[in-house]
Order: sequence, then C-alpha cells, then structure tokens
Amino acid sequence: MTSTESISSKGSRLLVAEDDPLVRKTIVSTARSRGFVVAGEVATGLDAVTQALALRPDAILMDIEMPGLDGLEATRRIQLQRPTPTVIVTAHDSPAILRDVADCGAGAFVLKPPDAAELAGGIAIAMARHSELIQTRQRVSRNELLVREMHHRVASQMSATSALLHLQTRHVRNAHARTILLESENRLRALARIHARLQPVSDQTHIFLGATLSALSRDLISGLRPDLDFREVVMGDVRVPPDMVVHCALLTHELIMNCLRHAFSSGARGLIQFSLVPAHGGHLCLSVKDNGSGLRKGFSLDQSGSLGLMIVSTLARDLKGRFSITPRKPGTECVFIFNPNDQEPP
Repeated sequence: MTSTESISSKGSRLLVAEDDPLVRKTIVSTARSRGFVVAGEVATGLDAVTQALALRPDAILMDIEMPGLDGLEATRRIQLQRPTPTVIVTAHDSPAILRDVADCGAGAFVLKPPDAAELAGGIAIAMARHSELIQTRQRVSRNELLVREMHHRVASQMSATSALLHLQTRHVRNAHARTILLESENRLRALARIHARLQPVSDQTHIFLGATLSALSRDLISGLRPDLDFREVVMGDVRVPPDMVVHCALLTHELIMNCLRHAFSSGARGLIQFSLVPAHGGHLCLSVKDNGSGLRKGFSLDQSGSLGLMIVSTLARDLKGRFSITPRKPGTECVFIFNPNDQEPP
C-alpha cells in the first residue's frame, strides 16, 4: 500500500452518486474490495446533496453527468452546507474538467472505470486535502479572533487614555495647554472609534474605504455639531487594506475637525460634504468641502503652523499622495489624491 492510500483508513463510509446502474455497481464493488463501507447509493445530483447531509459520509464518489443537478453543482452545494471529501468520477480528463473539479470544491478525480488502487488513491487524496482545508480554516479563524481582540484592546486602551487626558485637562489652568490636551484627547478618541469600527470586519483583508470614511465623518459631525448638514458622495467604492483605512480615517478626521474649528467656529450653521470619487489614472480623490467662513487672508499650507494640517500632510506623504487646500466662494475645499495601489500619484 502506498503512503497516499494509508491516509484513507479501511472502514471509511462512502456515498456513491452515479446514474448508470452498471457503473454504480462496479464502483460500489471496487470500493468494498478495498475495505470501504458504502453507506448509500444515489442516481441524481439532488439525491446526492440530500443523502450527503443525512448520512454524513466520510467521503463521496460523484459522477458529473447526472439527470437534473449535475455532479459539479451537487458537489458545490455539499461543500457549502457540509464540507465532505469528494472524488469526481468521470470519463473525461480535459483541462476544462480539471478546472471545474477544482472550482466545485472536490479534492480529487479518477477516470471511469477506476481500478481498486486508483479509487483508493483518489479517496485518500481527497481526504488529505479536506483535512488540510479544515486545518487552514481553523488557523484563519484563530487569526481572525486575534485581530478582532487586538482592535478591541487598542480601542479600549485609547478610550482609557482619552479619559485620563480629559481628567487631566480639568486641572490645567493655562488655556493654551488645555487646548493641546483637548486636541490630543479628541485624536485618541478618533483612533478608538476607528479601531472599534474595524473590529466587526477584522476578518476581511480589504475593507470598503468610502463607506467606512463616510460613516466616521457622519458620526463625528453628529456628535459634535448635529446642527450642521452633512452630505456624502461615494462613487465606485473600493476595498483597501485595513492599514490604509486607518491612515485615511485619521486624515479625514483631521479635515472634519478643521472644518468644525475654523469654518463654523462662530456657531454658524452650514454644510460639510465628504466625497471619495475616482480620479485620473486609477487614483482616488478624497475631499472634505464646507461653505463656512473660508481661509484667512494670506493663508499658506506650508506656513500654517497648524498641528492638524501637519498631521494631514504627514499622512498624505505616508500614502504617497498629494494634499491641497483651495478657497471656495463660500468656504474651503481640502483635496487628497492618492493611488490605492500604492503607486506614485500623477
């Protein structure tokens, strides 16, 4: 017996799905000659799905061409509902068949009529691959739990630190120092909100950027200035890695806070609009626009001295993007252009 065959122990329970009675009888006889137990025999794909769920076999031998539901679709449904090692038994060996076998979730295939060694080897391979798949899924699940726990702990620690800063601020008499502490507190709260929002989607390698940033902007404005109008424009939303989401979220937070501090500092009502739309050459254009008081006379981004804008410029450089502030009538528009594929901007 080969090492591959030894993976599949004698006594494993099989479900045989084959519409031709003579071929099915041959397969059943061959399987039994190798010590397998045939738990069920079916002649249609739909019955194969039903019996796979009812009998819970150790492996399935599946024909492709069957009445109604074919073997490939039956295998696909079985793998979704109760993943089971499956061997496709077919009379064809074209490249297209091989692709179909892999796509439906089967672990191996053998040609009709299979001899005893081929059948046992196919079952062993399917069972081994199934075992590897289960182990991989378990590792992924553990990693997802770790990442989710990491986001939870980061959010908790930042919330706690923010609370400590808030307490400290109450005992600071110097107005300038108090302002610095308040701004630090707000930034830590922003980071906590970002990680809290990422926690439910921590199992995803890529996250919708526009929807995430829109929600964060909406929450920030509704929490601090619910009297302001908020609009969002997100076209062709893209999925990006979590670290890029964090960078863009911090950048967006600073731009929104800049509007709240300066554009509507007097308490006047107005509009803040967030947008994320495609730009030239596969780039994205992220903008925050307001109809507030506008830029002060002689404003220069390079000489502004604003910590918030310094943070924005640093984040823009980290993402290899281009940031600019443009006066409008009325208001101001802040624009950040970058490539989500991390290429140099035009």
